[in-house]
Amino acid sequence: MKIFWINHHAKLPEESGGDRHYQLGWRLAHFGFDVSVVRGLNTHSGSLTDEKIINEIKKGGYSLQNRKGCNFLTVDCLPCSKNSNFSRIRNMASFAENVRRILTSGVLGKPDIVIGSVVHTFAAKAGLDVARHFNVPFVYEVRDLWPLTPIELGGYSRLHPFLVYLDHLDRKLARSADLVITTAPLMKEYYKERFGLPDEKFLWITNGTDLELFKNLPQADEEAGKDSFDICYAGAHGLANGLDQVFDKLPAVTRKRPEVRLTLVGDGPLKPRLRERAQKEGLPVCFLEAVPKNELPAILNKADALLAYLEPCRLYRYGISLNKLADYHAMGKPILFIGDCAENPVIQSGAGLVAKHIEEFPSVLNKMIQMTPEERREMGYRGRTYAEEHYDWEKLASKTGAALAKIAKSGTNLQEDSPI
Repeated sequence: MKIFWINHHAKLPEESGGDRHYQLGWRLAHFGFDVSVVRGLNTHSGSLTDEKIINEIKKGGYSLQNRKGCNFLTVDCLPCSKNSNFSRIRNMASFAENVRRILTSGVLGKPDIVIGSVVHTFAAKAGLDVARHFNVPFVYEVRDLWPLTPIELGGYSRLHPFLVYLDHLDRKLARSADLVITTAPLMKEYYKERFGLPDEKFLWITNGTDLELFKNLPQADEEAGKDSFDICYAGAHGLANGLDQVFDKLPAVTRKRPEVRLTLVGDGPLKPRLRERAQKEGLPVCFLEAVPKNELPAILNKADALLAYLEPCRLYRYGISLNKLADYHAMGKPILFIGDCAENPVIQSGAGLVAKHIEEFPSVLNKMIQMTPEERREMGYRGRTYAEEHYDWEKLASKTGAALAKIAKSGTNLQEDSPI
């Protein structure tokens, strides 16, 4: 069975960022599926730097690689400025147009299923167009709710013309799909409430982690003369990640707990300003560059606790699926979670402590520091056990493959008379 899986932001393991489609793709390939992940050369978070890929795209408009049996087709698209919404829209639109043109030309043959994955709806729309071209089933993979995310997290008006268009597009994609895959546990409630879609149209496939990466690491000894309590955050440095709010509370923390140190791993638009602020205010913060996923465990292993933050936002009433939380659980370290959401995995796993609001962060952190090393290790053990049950890519790929096989067998319900 041949699958086209379109995700503008898909990453290979040596590249920093989420590797969901690599992890699912190669496992599905090992199950006997013929998987091609389609991605873009440029995204709002940066551009690929592999010279071989860049040179092949310059010659023919795309580059095709194979990793562990899974194809990765990288297509050209316009570069994107991090500080320009217009530039980002042009980047998304050019990716979608090039995907349509290249895939419908038959360069990868005819698919049996096309999956359009949202980090933006233009990519999913390209998937729907390709599926219609070949008259095969279309699967809509929702990893972000558009336009709800920019409305509730970014503060944009529901009446903004572009967001009205995205809402219309999201409705059409969800209704046209033969299956809707969601990453957060209650996302289906959003579509059921708004569009009246039935339960059986949905499949929940959370973000997972490579359990083997976080296995057999040297045990950090908290009692071997160590005089600091090290917290590590791994992820994006943007407005939604709340690092400014954490910085606001650090002086109150360190006045009572001068041993606290914070390490931030990753990149994002706020990183230069955060670095400048930490230096100016004398905050005990160390900045590390973004690293490939296979280098992350060694960094996390040095920490006493791992930090995650959610901005206060009604969006999270549908739950969350943070890549970092899957990795944190697999790491087997206690988690400090700041924020409020439905179906909180840190509460469900018992793998850490939760501050529902940033104001509670100093007291919750102090509580964790006061715990014995054995109590913190027990939290970490519960996290690892939870990861093995819920975040194992092997199990998630098996569940995905079974659903896709069922859809391919039953055929498509796509309607040619409902253009978008």
